[in-house]
Amino acid sequence: MKKFIIAAMAALFSANSFAAIALSGEYTGTLNDSGVYTQDLATTLVGSSAAGAVTVTLDETMAVDDLYVESTLAGVKFKLGDWSGTDADFSKLNASTTVGPATVGVTQVSGGATTFDAGMSIAGVKVDVTNITNTARSTTASAKVAGFSVDVEHAKVGTDHQLQLGASRTILATTDANGVTSGGWTISVDRGQNAARDAYEDGAMGGSISTSVAGIGTVKGEVSNSKTDVKTYGLSVTSGIFTGAWDKVGSADGALSLKAVVKF
Repeated sequence: MKKFIIAAMAALFSANSFAAIALSGEYTGTLNDSGVYTQDLATTLVGSSAAGAVTVTLDETMAVDDLYVESTLAGVKFKLGDWSGTDADFSKLNASTTVGPATVGVTQVSGGATTFDAGMSIAGVKVDVTNITNTARSTTASAKVAGFSVDVEHAKVGTDHQLQLGASRTILATTDANGVTSGGWTISVDRGQNAARDAYEDGAMGGSISTSVAGIGTVKGEVSNSKTDVKTYGLSVTSGIFTGAWDKVGSADGALSLKAVVKF
């Protein structure tokens, strides 16, 4: 697989001079209440030509996290390489295309299994299914219902069915003549998600409320309660690149932090 990826990249470089090279990334620095400062940097380089594009993602030590090539042939989009992010590295080949209202794809992991994926929008509901032929498939759906943005995700792991639910709505906002909405309060509730809202947690429930305060920034309060009744509280203020936060988990003391995030 790696030899095939290198050959594909070489073909792109040799057959076409790159028309553009784009640089983007995100820097994150965090200062905790013990005075310890940590930082992280993810940098993405994309070299593109008429034939396709090569993407390289580097971490703060300049080690390669991702490396893959993309190209389209006869309406089929091909993606070859490693795009696993900070997870364990592995190479794969993906091919996807549009058939009517649906997007279908197949992924072959180097030395591993083949999976099939599909996604489409039906009556305002966006549905995506990963590994569709497997009983352990993952299904996500999102829609706008009565002013609420609703997200549902289901996955089967072993004999367990993992279901995550989320809903949010902005109230008391104003919209100007140009259609730009500002102000108001955004209220969110969730079930089956951990306190960070980035992974499944059985029996967990939570929610948040946020608003923009003139001269201060965006103020947000969060709460999450685990299946074992461990409560997590969070309060944050974001202004520009800076976010000051107070977080408390269970009976432990609350912790303060200051984070700077710069996207480029």
